[in-house]
Amino acid sequence: MFTRRFGGLSHGRGRSRVRADRHEMPPGTFLAIARGGGGPSAVRRLLAGQYSRNLLALREVVELTGDLRHPHAELVRRAWHDLGELRRSAPQPARQVLTYPAVSAWVAQTLAALRAGDGPVAQPAMLGPVVAAAALRAGLALRVAFPTGPTGAATFALPTLGLVRSADTPAPPGAHGGSQVVELVVDGADGTVAIDGVTVVPAAADRPGRATGPGVEPGEPVWFRTPVLRAGGRVGLRLRLDDLGSVARPGAVVPVGPADAAVWRARLAPAWRLLATRHRRYAAELAAAVAMLMPLARDGAGRAALAGGGRDGTPRERGAELVSGTFPAGVGCIAIAGHGDAQTLAATLVHELAHNKLAALDDLFALVEPADGVRLSVPWRAGLRPLPALVQGLYAHVRVADFWRRQRHVETEPGPLLRAQVEFERVRLACRDVAGRLLAGDGLTPYGRLLVAQLDDVLTGWRGETVPRRAAALARRSPG
Repeated sequence: MFTRRFGGLSHGRGRSRVRADRHEMPPGTFLAIARGGGGPSAVRRLLAGQYSRNLLALREVVELTGDLRHPHAELVRRAWHDLGELRRSAPQPARQVLTYPAVSAWVAQTLAALRAGDGPVAQPAMLGPVVAAAALRAGLALRVAFPTGPTGAATFALPTLGLVRSADTPAPPGAHGGSQVVELVVDGADGTVAIDGVTVVPAAADRPGRATGPGVEPGEPVWFRTPVLRAGGRVGLRLRLDDLGSVARPGAVVPVGPADAAVWRARLAPAWRLLATRHRRYAAELAAAVAMLMPLARDGAGRAALAGGGRDGTPRERGAELVSGTFPAGVGCIAIAGHGDAQTLAATLVHELAHNKLAALDDLFALVEPADGVRLSVPWRAGLRPLPALVQGLYAHVRVADFWRRQRHVETEPGPLLRAQVEFERVRLACRDVAGRLLAGDGLTPYGRLLVAQLDDVLTGWRGETVPRRAAALARRSPG
């Protein structure tokens, strides 16, 4: 049995207590994940590790705000207490919100800022709206307080539910770091939110909410609900169309409107139909692992803007119509810019699923030695790459090769069939090269070496699967 021990949490009166929280993974499950599979049950094990990680990070946030005498320390302490009550009375909604990718990213950014002593940059009191979102999902009532921005605007995310914005109001100088405190009251029984006495009623999916109360213009929009993308078939999919920075920097987020949401639904439908009918194993894992799709904008050079440590795509991807990325601190999110046909988007989702799974696995079992400074070239990326990026890239590209390997048996038209053959051979060759160099070198932990050995074994098992000469020749002309 592989075991990873986190310092777990128990809530009581006063300061939180630490308890041991063990995450056990049978060797067979680790090996299945290492080979690219595992199924939804393995995904759930990985997400359980993310939940523990976020709780531990939040506990440190609470303690650091007190130790550093952060101006919002008392607000954070109260929200932490409320979270403890919610975890006892409504564990599933609390878990759903606390593992939401935007919450994970905010927790990581806030903790990093506090550890660096950069208190003004940190936004620890956003824990209040996070806990409020969990209460809403649980159908419970809750009252929390949190600071506004410097202008007095109460702009905040209710993770998984939407973005709330109120009008600017003058903030008393020096109060709570130059901002004022507002009271947020949620009632999960009727789905209402009130900000300093102004009640916001959740709107229909095709329009923002409307505020009512003293000093508010009739019909002023204040709540932008998070669109939900649903795709059916033999395996159902449910994704929120959201921004990974919605909790950490809500004022910079442009909510996705109904028209854009409809475009993404139309783009996703044929790709999901292909996965749910022809690649059901990947569809099942995607449905379990991914909670958010993040639309990306491109800059003037056509590059996707990936914030928060995501990948900027391969050279082939940067020149393509579709660019994607993932975020180690935001497991469960896939970011996409552009569009592509059903096969391209399906392969992209499989690629990013693999990155999400491996990021979660690496949190449980380190795959690369922390002090390793090895940098190597890879066929799919210009320049030298650090060892963690090589392992991530290999894992994801083996899954892409497997997608095209299977897709060869789906296509019946000459053009799409040739494409599947070329892509399978091209990616397979690139992966064999990288796997061999990783196993011949240093820097992998025992877990990392076991994982790469499993991937190499998968690639070895495909050696008997040949492609036509034309496809092989085309694959060798465009490596990576």
